[in-house]
Amino acid sequence: MTAAGSLNYTDLDQFFPEAVRVLTPGGRLIIYDFSAGRRLRGSPLLDEWFAAFERRYPAPPGYALDVRSLAYGQFGLRLDGYEEFEVAVPMNLDSYLSYVVSETSVESAISRGVPEAEIHNSCQSTLAEVFDDAHREVLFDAYVAYVSRDGNL
Repeated sequence: MTAAGSLNYTDLDQFFPEAVRVLTPGGRLIIYDFSAGRRLRGSPLLDEWFAAFERRYPAPPGYALDVRSLAYGQFGLRLDGYEEFEVAVPMNLDSYLSYVVSETSVESAISRGVPEAEIHNSCQSTLAEVFDDAHREVLFDAYVAYVSRDGNL
């Protein structure tokens, strides 16, 4: 079973018993996610831009989740492994703009009444100097966690 970037939206007290129910003894739950693409290889420009973006459009509260600290044992599960890695994705202004306006923080701002066009236009104009009509390698920090069901359940 896999959970891709979803557990921070889930009631874990309901999810884990259901995961145990459907996993076979020794079955695995693979949890993975990646952070926001906020860095460029060899340049601080996107990180600086993203810090301002986060100040203007903060992530909703309770969004962060450290899967290493979850209480797997109380559900008959065990964290067997955890790996972090970096993913590089070539992007230009248009592709990065499409990505960044899909962020949860933008959705939250829109639900508070900020016009979507205002967000899009602001991001587009300020990102132009970051991408300078070129493709850049945008870096995403990612992780994968390996969780096993106790074979005795």
